[in-house]
Amino acid sequence: MGKPSNWDKLKKKEKQEIAGYLLESMRGQYIISQALYYAIETLKKVPKLHRENSNIEDMEILKETFFWMFIDPKIRKKIKNKKK
Repeated sequence: MGKPSNWDKLKKKEKQEIAGYLLESMRGQYIISQALYYAIETLKKVPKLHRENSNIEDMEILKETFFWMFIDPKIRKKIKNKKK
């Protein structure tokens, strides 16, 4: 999809409408799922002293229940290899 070329000129309500359609679409769900996956993986690498475990856990809840579409690339590769 991508941002419309006139994005910066749109009114807030128009931007919200476009974003709402994207959020409700399969593409939007997939993008959020992917973002959560990479955010979780990145945050788990933060040193324990600075890691916000409750944020990671909350993201995992969202990913596992509502935004499950994105599959770990390592798992996806294993699945593809088994099919061969």
